[in-house]
Amino acid sequence: MAGGFCRGKVAYAVESKIFFSRSDRPEISIRQKLNKEQMEISGRPCRKKSSWYMMNVSERQKMETINTPYDDTFRTLLQDCPELVVPLINELFGTNYTGREVVVSNENEIFLRNPEGKKEKRVTDSNLTLISLKGISKRYHLECQSTADGTMEIRMWEYDAQIALMEKEYRNGVLHVKFPDSAVIYLRSSKTTSDELKICIHVRQKQLQYGIPILKVKDYTLDELFEKQLWMLIPFYIFRYEKEFRKIDGNQKQLSGLRLEYEKIAEMLDQECQSGRMKPITCGALCELSNNVVEKLASKYSNVEKEVTEVMGGKVLNYRSKEIYLEGCAFGREEGREEGVEL
Repeated sequence: MAGGFCRGKVAYAVESKIFFSRSDRPEISIRQKLNKEQMEISGRPCRKKSSWYMMNVSERQKMETINTPYDDTFRTLLQDCPELVVPLINELFGTNYTGREVVVSNENEIFLRNPEGKKEKRVTDSNLTLISLKGISKRYHLECQSTADGTMEIRMWEYDAQIALMEKEYRNGVLHVKFPDSAVIYLRSSKTTSDELKICIHVRQKQLQYGIPILKVKDYTLDELFEKQLWMLIPFYIFRYEKEFRKIDGNQKQLSGLRLEYEKIAEMLDQECQSGRMKPITCGALCELSNNVVEKLASKYSNVEKEVTEVMGGKVLNYRSKEIYLEGCAFGREEGREEGVEL
């Protein structure tokens, strides 16, 4: 396509057929020249410039790769406990994965060229493939966003387009690009937060509009997180109390209530481990990362931070001890086998 949706320049005189496809929509064929108004974000005026690189400086700065502790938490869970993403995908896309699928993490660094010709790096929160028990693979892209910054639609389009190009195919002179199923997880939200991002691609008289689902963490109660096995969201549960931190921090009764809430979380995690539905190492990771998020989010509210970290920190030490013990047992068994001793 010679950069049909390139960033630095607009591609003119594109005459080849292109198929854009998403798993939930039939493919559409587009045969025409692309113009400067090729993409419009619903609810906002279409930009007349050649690309989003013509944004003002403050807007472009928002697009820079900035890692937050919350991004790091999300990525760490994907790397260390990939099984946690499966129920999350079921919730977002209405799929029925069993949890026994293979989760493959793909390259998450994307390089774009700015108007000066320099490469700029973007890092997606997740670019993964699920392989079913029947060997059918499906690509997904999830972003964890703490605050809406007005650039989310553009970022999702950029990431999805680049991910699609990674697996481009030419068939009988036609370029086929298949976009991943993508979604955004908002840690902060309000009553006015939309349920999806909307993107509409315009090419002459044809257009393709699609939505990207938004999951709002604050919409889920603690019981719902466990019922649906959305354990990956537990480290972010503290966000539901963020606006009340000042009030809670100076009120012993509310502090006790917050502590009881986290003691309940710890107890429910214990139950999941004892039932065999969750690995001890996964439980330990959830407790440790919950601590990390609270330490950052409630850093100005020492009492709030103290009540939560005392509960979850104890669990971290407990599960680390179990992990070391189990690793020692496994090592001992392996040594015994090598020496011909049955353990």
